[in-house]
Amino acid sequence: MSKIGIVINTNEPESAWNAFRFGLTAILEGHEVKVFLMSKGVEVGEIKHETFDVEKVTRDFIDAGGHIMA
Repeated sequence: MSKIGIVINTNEPESAWNAFRFGLTAILEGHEVKVFLMSKGVEVGEIKHETFDVEKVTRDFIDAGGHIMA
């Protein structure tokens, strides 16, 4: 098992969505993952996009055992 840290410093929907998808995949493969929200990244909870559902993938990440720090 590896420990993985992901830094999100953008509120751009596709980038945030991909970062959380990567984190979720890593957790499901048995790794420990922490996401650090910096700068505009602290706004990920407000992202609304019809293609990139950041809210859902963030919720899935947390439900799987991921940790988020801001």
